[in-house]
Amino acid sequence: MNKVEKRIRKATFANVEEEFFEIDKENRIATIRLSFDKVSDIFDDNYITKKPILNGDFMEWIANAFSIIPSRYKIKLSVSFADYEGYSERQLNELFLKNIILYAKSKHGYQKKRNSLAYGLIAVGIAFFIGMLFTELCWETESIFKTIFSYVSDIATTVAFWEAMTILIVERREQHSYIVAVEKRFSGVEFGSK
Repeated sequence: MNKVEKRIRKATFANVEEEFFEIDKENRIATIRLSFDKVSDIFDDNYITKKPILNGDFMEWIANAFSIIPSRYKIKLSVSFADYEGYSERQLNELFLKNIILYAKSKHGYQKKRNSLAYGLIAVGIAFFIGMLFTELCWETESIFKTIFSYVSDIATTVAFWEAMTILIVERREQHSYIVAVEKRFSGVEFGSK
């Protein structure tokens, strides 16, 4: 690829989000608009709860907004409905905030369980590693069983540590980045009529 092609490609990618979203460059806010027929479209009908729970698709759209819009912009969510079904904008704002907190708390709880699994994998990896060392140092006769046990222990140790580090580093970072994005990049939500 020559220099001209690189400049064209860079120019094409530079501000492509402006072709899709409303961008307020002065205040550094990108507005994402979602439109629904009725308020109940954003709730999960399967939950019987005191307050409605936002459905997974709606939460996914919010999470995806943080990856679509460059990090230099805050995100404002604008949601419109043809039918409010008796809800007020204030009630929807409160429900939205409570659901975001519930979502973050559930993600945090899930990550704690995954961390416990990771620590268990580390313990298993250490046990296999010690077993591998013990085999190499104490098993004096060369046999096929010693070789097989050494290979299996080596692979099990590697896989256990690999999976543990994936959970502790990669998954934790993804979870942390979502919570930070909500705290620092979320400008707000507004509800309106179609």
